[in-house]
Amino acid sequence: MVRVAPKARSTPWLFRIRGSYRRKYILLALIILLLLRALVHTFRPAHDKIQFQFSTHRVLYSTNSDLNVARAEAVRAEFKWAVKRYKDVAWGKDEVLPVSGRFQTTRNGFAATLIDSLTTAMVMNLTTEVVQAFDYIVSTLDFEKDDGTLVDPFETTIRYLGSLVSAVDILDAGTLVGPIPRQSRYRENILQKAIKLADKLAPAFDSPLGIPWPRVNFTAHLGVHEPDSLGDVHLSRDISPAVTPARIGSNWLEYYRLSQQAMDPVYTHNATRAWASLVWNRNAETFDGLVDSPMDSFSGFSLGHTVALGAGHDSYYEYLIKAAQLAPRDKHASRYSQRWEQAMTSTMERLAFRGTAPDSYRVDGKRSDTGYLFIAQYFDGTYLNEMGHLTCYIAGNLILGGKYLHRSDLLELGLEVLETCHATYLTATGLGPESFVWEPPRRDPSDQLIDGGYEQVRWAISAPGPHEHEQVRKLGFWVSDARYFLRPEVIEGYFYAYRITGDPKYQDWAWSAFEGLRKFCKAKYGYGEIQDVTLPDGGGATVDSSESFFLAETMKYLFLIFDDPDRLTLDEWVLSTEAHPFRIQ
Repeated sequence: MVRVAPKARSTPWLFRIRGSYRRKYILLALIILLLLRALVHTFRPAHDKIQFQFSTHRVLYSTNSDLNVARAEAVRAEFKWAVKRYKDVAWGKDEVLPVSGRFQTTRNGFAATLIDSLTTAMVMNLTTEVVQAFDYIVSTLDFEKDDGTLVDPFETTIRYLGSLVSAVDILDAGTLVGPIPRQSRYRENILQKAIKLADKLAPAFDSPLGIPWPRVNFTAHLGVHEPDSLGDVHLSRDISPAVTPARIGSNWLEYYRLSQQAMDPVYTHNATRAWASLVWNRNAETFDGLVDSPMDSFSGFSLGHTVALGAGHDSYYEYLIKAAQLAPRDKHASRYSQRWEQAMTSTMERLAFRGTAPDSYRVDGKRSDTGYLFIAQYFDGTYLNEMGHLTCYIAGNLILGGKYLHRSDLLELGLEVLETCHATYLTATGLGPESFVWEPPRRDPSDQLIDGGYEQVRWAISAPGPHEHEQVRKLGFWVSDARYFLRPEVIEGYFYAYRITGDPKYQDWAWSAFEGLRKFCKAKYGYGEIQDVTLPDGGGATVDSSESFFLAETMKYLFLIFDDPDRLTLDEWVLSTEAHPFRIQ
């Protein structure tokens, strides 16, 4: 494991002084330390409250209304049902197959659904389900693998390690779940499991720059390349992997909190070193703050000019602002927020485009002469006018970061992108597609979203065919992949928008999505994916697949939107990319 080198010891100069002068020096040193501490607290950047102050607007925003209580209870009931079905047919397995009742191993057999959903059960105060999960973790969960298993450090960190570390934080807070019998014993065992897993993942950071390897061989204790479709690794460790920003920069929150819980700085050290090549990027950037991808993990040099906020890139940008919020006293906190602000300003100026204005009414019930606002992808001079469900996370992140840094323009950008993402949910099922495309309009001379205007941009997808053209006319975009994978990103945006603006319309949007989930995705043994959100029957039979993030993220955000907002406030907690809550300290 990469560890912090100990400093050489020497005799402190203070104890080489003899006589009564020593006491004077000690007193003087204490006075200086107290003064320095006072100065630090005086001049440390102060941040206003992020979350809307619901408690002072109870009359206008009745956060404890019977409707919200009923909705929160409905979400909780569906979560309990899904966990019970998982326990009946797939307990301890990675995923239940919701239609057939079988199970599959997708995350090394470490009980992905059980572990990933744990913090949702804790936030919902479901003590029976929590204790059952705790008992499994203490008595059965085993991260020792002697069969050459290759573990993905990215997925394992956000789903497994993040949940275990978050569970310790939730127990320590004592305000979200309880009472739990034998709580102190559970806490210590869970923390030890987290430490064990982090130590098993440590070889991922054993590279020249600390950039994580794509896989870790738990038997050989080595970082290795990504395997082929048969699970075999053919490339030598002497060959540098090409990696994306999300894989490099999506572990800082988890390791920072683990360092604090375990009182061992090595975890924060590894995570800080891992994303240093992004945070202090030595490469010229096509757009300030946005990393050109992929990156050579041995040299830190960019190997291409792909700039995006979606898959492969997303959680790096998400974690920049959340790291600054979670650890405001960390010596690099200002750098993290600065890099996020750079990236989002460039997003606003260089990647945000309007589509053709639709004939139909906008989400807010008004007609508009302008189209929805989309986030493009950039590929070495060409813009891809397609946006995925995954990219909709940026709406919530912009709202959060804009509020935190007092950037009202970024907050408004987030709200407008969220309106676009919500528009994709206005389907026959009430759920949104995996991806959608917009048609670039003729340049509007008054549009300041991009320098030079639309006619200077090369677009990857040209004008659509007759069917797509009709969708563009009616909706302002067309659906390029109509499947729904139980993803949380749009609902996540509703959560941040509601918690920061206090506007109850986002609760209504979330409830509509929940009703769509319950009607079209619920199968015999759990919730499954659907094939076409635009069709009244969801495209036919429910797909026999359900990833752990559905219970970890989608259901958690749905519950939190209707739950008392003061229980898990954004001023005291930061949620990871997998929606695991970490305490701000």
